[in-house]
Amino acid sequence: MVMALGWHKPLRPLWRFIVAMLLSAFSFATELPSNQIKAAYLYQISKFVFWPEEMKAQPSFNVCQFGADTFEGSLSKMQGRQVFSKPITLKTVSTFQQSVDCHLLILSHPAKIKLKELRQWLQKNPVLTVVNGADFIQLGMVAFVQEQQRIRLHINLNLAQEAQLSFAANLLEVASKIYREEKE
Repeated sequence: MVMALGWHKPLRPLWRFIVAMLLSAFSFATELPSNQIKAAYLYQISKFVFWPEEMKAQPSFNVCQFGADTFEGSLSKMQGRQVFSKPITLKTVSTFQQSVDCHLLILSHPAKIKLKELRQWLQKNPVLTVVNGADFIQLGMVAFVQEQQRIRLHINLNLAQEAQLSFAANLLEVASKIYREEKE
């Protein structure tokens, strides 16, 4: 069977469109929004933090957002997963008193938090605090920082110690900066 010359010319625009769509879909899929990356980090981080036993005894693993949702809904992907063989529960809180049963506490607007008040509260409540940006590392045990176009972790060991929390060596190895006071 012989095909006429030029039979494929009407299909060229269609093929170009399909190839363009595939390439744009591929590039979109390889560049996840930073909030999705941070949410995935939070889930993984939770596996490398040592909480006191009373925190593990709670019926769920509570991830709390102190203030507005700065993760733009990305935290919802954590639902259905488990930590300590307990289901993850997402909560929004507006006071430290509402945060007592939280395991992770994301400080949405850390500039509004008073350091002295947070430290006093953490001494009674073993809750991992998380912030965006190295400027707020004094308030967060974990800070998400943009470095060389990647999301990196900064860890504040002193604040974690005040809350009776510690980190596995695996987590400390992936941190790009660790803050700790040297005691004389």
